[in-house]
Amino acid sequence: MTWGFTHCLYKKKKRGKFITLLAALLCVFVTGCARLATPPEVKEGGAGYVNADDFNMWLAYKNGTLMDHGGMSERLDMQAPLIVVLEGDGLPWSRPWRISSDPTSPDPLMFDWYRQWPGEALYLGRPCYFGAKSRRVPPAPWDVEEPPETQSCFAYWYTHGRYSEEVVTAMAQVLRMKAGDRPLLLLGHSGGGALAMLLAARMSNTVAVMTLSGNLNVAAWTSGHDFSPLTGSLDPAASPPLNRDVRQSHWAARGDETVKPEWIEKEAARQQATFQLGPASKHSDWRHYWPQINDAISQLKATISRQR
Repeated sequence: MTWGFTHCLYKKKKRGKFITLLAALLCVFVTGCARLATPPEVKEGGAGYVNADDFNMWLAYKNGTLMDHGGMSERLDMQAPLIVVLEGDGLPWSRPWRISSDPTSPDPLMFDWYRQWPGEALYLGRPCYFGAKSRRVPPAPWDVEEPPETQSCFAYWYTHGRYSEEVVTAMAQVLRMKAGDRPLLLLGHSGGGALAMLLAARMSNTVAVMTLSGNLNVAAWTSGHDFSPLTGSLDPAASPPLNRDVRQSHWAARGDETVKPEWIEKEAARQQATFQLGPASKHSDWRHYWPQINDAISQLKATISRQR
């Protein structure tokens, strides 16, 4: 077992801000001895780790083959939007008071989409996921955790700091290294939707954002579930709306109790973006509807290409 101090995502007790902060700073956890997740098998294209700003991230890329209506394969168009796939938060907490030693989902939803998509795509893993190590030290007072030499990645970067300035900056650096000035279509689920919005705000070559059950209002999510605030993280809903040139399509699952449709709809309205309800009925139910998602992405790409 590995012991350390960290900051627990807990159901708040209404006993004043001081007690809330004290509990967040002093709770002790056992992370366990689970092995770090290994990256999924990549049958097409290439994959590997890349470093940016002391964060390691695992990514996969494939050229893909899209067929036109005559059955002929399309040539890769470097001016066409590159789809960047962003995964959700996975399992940062194994229990309400226990932080996971590895936040990687055992069955990553968006990698499933990436695997079945027939065209070009870049899957960008998040810091500390898929066994990625990091020596980036969290800002004070979070640095009371174990020193870097004793752990592979600070839990802060996938708990309270999961959408932090440092994480977003590092992911943006990777996109600049791997995509250059290619037009980008950012596709994210849940917390990956939050990161898609935050990345779009600083990547001037972003032309479209599409989210599935995207956590577009972090404050509404934490307060709606009575969680402690994600101190240190950015919130798309607290940022100015994206440039109107960036096409946005935000999809919500009808019966989603994790990221409720009304939270998504409200933020989509503020962004003057397209809001789509369904076809999924639950937060992670999207894998049953990949054909519909594929059609929507193909139409979005075609619309962008016609206007460029």
